[in-house]
Amino acid sequence: MRPLFLGIATLVVLTGCQSDPDWANKAALTIGAPRLNASEIRERQTDLFANTSERRLLIEASQVLQDLGFTIEESAPRYGVLAGSKDRDATEAGQVTAQVALTIGLALLGAHYDPVWDRDQVIRATITTSPVGPNEARLRVSFERIITNNKGFSRVEELSEPEFSKGFFEKVHSGLALSA
Repeated sequence: MRPLFLGIATLVVLTGCQSDPDWANKAALTIGAPRLNASEIRERQTDLFANTSERRLLIEASQVLQDLGFTIEESAPRYGVLAGSKDRDATEAGQVTAQVALTIGLALLGAHYDPVWDRDQVIRATITTSPVGPNEARLRVSFERIITNNKGFSRVEELSEPEFSKGFFEKVHSGLALSA
């Protein structure tokens, strides 16, 4: 029964590939293509800071990153670039429970299932600054997380929701106000 199922599944996949001979070209054009809302995300990740130098802004941004638990990994103040990361546990009880339940349920039906759940994550932050005037600078911050599952496979997720950059900018503004 199992060989028959695998044979049918293979035929379905091969038939699907033959119905669109340009599928590989279409995939190649979409992989790495800019998102339609890229400029909107970039605008949300950028803030203007008045009455501060680019150097002071970069120092404050690095302090905020450290306050948030990030380790500074790369720093090129001459070019206004800063990058940091932090490791966190990504295990969620609900995800593990669902995978175990699915494994047991399929085992009762006679099927083998190898459960997969998220295990670790690395959250990365990248900061760039640029001078706007003699006493004004622009800062952009972007966040992403690299999640590794219990099988050792990883995936990358961009964290582009407004609350990430907004919260970061609030802390930078507060820090600059305290040090003024």
